[in-house]
Parts: sequence; structure tokens; C-alpha cells
Amino acid sequence: MDHRWATAQLQSFVTKIDRLAELDDQELIERIAAKQFGDTTTPESVADNLLALDPVMRDLMNAARPGFGDYGAPEDEASTHNSAHYWQLTVKPWALRAIGVHNLGADAHERMRPDSPDLVADQFHPWVWDAAAPMWEAGSTQEAVNAAARSVNARLRRKLGRHDVSEADLCRQAFTLKDPEPGRPRLRFPCDRTTDTWKSRQEGAMNFGAGCYMGIRNPAVHEDGLDLSDQVALEQLAAFSVLARWIDECAVETAT
Repeated sequence: MDHRWATAQLQSFVTKIDRLAELDDQELIERIAAKQFGDTTTPESVADNLLALDPVMRDLMNAARPGFGDYGAPEDEASTHNSAHYWQLTVKPWALRAIGVHNLGADAHERMRPDSPDLVADQFHPWVWDAAAPMWEAGSTQEAVNAAARSVNARLRRKLGRHDVSEADLCRQAFTLKDPEPGRPRLRFPCDRTTDTWKSRQEGAMNFGAGCYMGIRNPAVHEDGLDLSDQVALEQLAAFSVLARWIDECAVETAT
């Protein structure tokens, strides 16, 4: 919604209400009648204009906050809409409230939102942050992500004793539900393997690990100048931190 436009319309409406109150002063009406000011505006013409604007102004007030525009209708009594008292005491306060909401409401709501938790980088798994920190401090978010990915891969290779397959393929083979084979040990989460939860964790880690290397690490390596924002880079580091914790948690199972 265009809050600036709504504010301007309501302010103009309030100005007309104040003008009606001025014209309601009998002495001023007489001076106008005498054309001392050359002003042909009458209370009736201003009141008619207010009445014409009233439905739209109610919509703008309710757009600021439901209920603001639900004051008593001036058409309830034939003489009401000509009354400066009605417009000043019944309508104007709600218009001013709506102006305040339109003018400050959007910004106030944004500023009063509860503080959200931050990603604390130095609390990532040490395999991730220890590797990424030097590049991050140097201002290279892309290289920080790449360094973290290399570090996690190196730890996974060391844990499994494998250096013969790519990162994504190694994650698939490490967490697969297949039994270990000679030269192909597996990683196993420490819980009851008869449950669906264990199977879900294994398959989830298998796909998640492969996804980290295919969707995050490969672009970081092969595309120059990705210009990752700090937020995006932190999210990517967080993904590798999750993977690192899973690898660290799992036990190695080898073929008998």
C-alpha cells in the first residue's frame, strides 16, 4: 500500500474539517458574505465536499487499522453532515489516528519486530569455521565457503580412509544403506537401526551431503566472482556445519 499517498489524502481531509470549523464562526461568515476576503467558500460547500470524501476516507482509515473508519455515519440525520462539531469531534480524531499509523506504522512494525536469532559463525563446527575464518576475515566469502567445503571433505576422507571418489559420490557411499564392502566403509548414526528414524537419517545425510557439494561447493570452485552476500555465505557455511556434525557423530563400519 502507498502509505505516503494515504497520509496526504487524510491530511487534506483534516484540513477541510478545520476549514469548516473556521467557517462555522458566525463573524467570519459575515465577513465572507461581505467579500472582505474575496472568498466565496461557504460552510455548506465545505461540508458537502467532506461528505463526498467520507466513504474513501473511511476506507483509508480502516486500511490503517480495521475499525478506525467505523464512526457514526453523517447521513443518520439530515443536518449532521453540516455540523462542524460532528466533523471536529467525531471524525477528525480517527483521521489523525490513521495518519499516524500510515505515516509511522510500517516503519514502527518493522522496528518493533522481535529480534531474531543470529547465525554465530564461531559456533559452527570447528572443521568449518576454523577453515573459513581466515578467508572470511580477508573479505572473501566465496573462498571461505570453498575452504570449509574442502575441510569437511578432508575430514570425511580421513575418517573413511578413502581418496578415490569425488566429494558428492563419497557422501552417497558413506551414508548409503548398503552394507559395507571391502574398501568401502560406511558411516552409521548411533541409534536403533530397525527404526524408520535411523533409515531417514542415513538417507537424509546421504542426499544432503551430496547436495552440499553439488549445489554449494561446485559453484564456489568453478564460478569466479559469485559475490556471495554475508548472509548467503553464512547460510552455506551453516549447511556444511550440519554435515560436519553428522560425519563427526557417526561411527565407521567396515566389511567383516
